[in-house]
Amino acid sequence: MKLQTNYPLLQRVRESEKFLTPKNLFLKLLIFVGIFFLSSLAEMAGMVALIFPRIMDWAMRASQANNGVIDPFEANDKIYAMLEEPVNTTIMLYCTALATIIVLLFCRIVEGRKLRTIGFKAKGGLVQYLIGLAAGFVMFSAVVGIAWAMGGLRFEGMPGFTLLPLLIVLVGYGLQGMSEEVLCRGYLMTTVMHDQPVWAAIVVNSIVFGLLHGENNGFSLLAFVNLILYAVMISLYVLRTDNLWGACAVHSIWNFVQGNFYGLPVSGIDSGDSVFRMSLQGSTLANGGAFGLEASLATTIVMTVVILLLLFVPGFRKKETAPAEETA
Repeated sequence: MKLQTNYPLLQRVRESEKFLTPKNLFLKLLIFVGIFFLSSLAEMAGMVALIFPRIMDWAMRASQANNGVIDPFEANDKIYAMLEEPVNTTIMLYCTALATIIVLLFCRIVEGRKLRTIGFKAKGGLVQYLIGLAAGFVMFSAVVGIAWAMGGLRFEGMPGFTLLPLLIVLVGYGLQGMSEEVLCRGYLMTTVMHDQPVWAAIVVNSIVFGLLHGENNGFSLLAFVNLILYAVMISLYVLRTDNLWGACAVHSIWNFVQGNFYGLPVSGIDSGDSVFRMSLQGSTLANGGAFGLEASLATTIVMTVVILLLLFVPGFRKKETAPAEETA
């Protein structure tokens, strides 16, 4: 099998006349950090605004119980405990739309980029999104199957669910998955590969993607490795399909199926109601422990196989001419 290196997105990015970004990699990363923190602040501000009445209610009761004094550490713990409640987790998913808006506005207004250089193409977008939903479901289901065969999972049955809340969560994960893909693949990867080798763009965005999840509950070395493998896989998926829509769908359905279909932790976060309920048993290598299956050997196996398929198997789309230095 021949290594697949025909990437039309790379050609569009490098031939773009309006692409106001520094060539220095350190400056690129510095700008990315600024965009990330701005996006995070916007998400948190939106989230806090929505739960502000509950925060004030707790603060008033805590103040009355402690003679007008509120422990700042207790307040911080209380706010984070509120944010981790399933209903507030869903609200937070919707708030991630603010991050997507900020990144897109920065690309269009500050850098003068067209959305096609990010990977958003109108033609075929819906089809790619539907294919991405199917691909993400199959990939994570394969992870579940391998983890179960390794003795890491136990099926607990169907706890009962209501369709409307699950649909609301599904839309929320659609927004959340899109925000991370727009930030890491749509912006960071394409910005780096504008004047750096493709492999460097994939490595940089993958390591950054793994580090962004470092504070999640149950984070481990294997979780970090698997997050990097996932980012490499989805980067290649974007390049091979020449479209960011499919990657957004893969990311979104991966998280939704993990938490609200199979009932497992999503990167260490409990997603609430689910279609099925599965519990962890046996070795953490088989099930990922508190972080979830993303920190298991099952994910390592599936991601490695998919990466090899994306690297060597032809036929994802009609071949187009790519820059000579990348096809050499």
